Amino acid sequence: YLFLLEDCKITQAYTDRLTALHAAYACDSIVFVGLFPNPLSSDSTAAEFQHRYALPFSCTTRQAAELADSFAVRVTPEVVLYNQTEGRVLYQGRIDNLFERVGERRQVVTAHELESALQSVRNRETISVARTQAVGCLLPKRRPDK
Repeated sequence: YLFLLEDCKITQAYTDRLTALHAAYACDSIVFVGLFPNPLSSDSTAAEFQHRYALPFSCTTRQAAELADSFAVRVTPEVVLYNQTEGRVLYQGRIDNLFERVGERRQVVTAHELESALQSVRNRETISVARTQAVGCLLPKRRPDK
């Protein structure tokens, strides 16, 4: 699950990287889904984002807020690599360390946690780093009645 936010500059900065990771790792057992959990997002704004950035995976708002809550996602972009068969999170956190913190972008990425996790899944190996802190735009809080 790729938790995204349409107007987040950090989410936008990762669209090319997510497209490349999809090209390298998407298969029958690894499916990419863009989720837009912002209460102001709609399927049309998610589709517009998908089209604008030529994302090769589906993007939706359906169940996005509920999934964000269940995984305690608070910022975007944040990734949850979830094993549907076993019902467990294999990796959760940032895509890589391009952003040290909001407003601080590295010149050279030195850690590729999502790619490493996907490679481990492909090779049926244990994921060495299962959790990192995502850096990005804060998700607006949902109203309690939603």
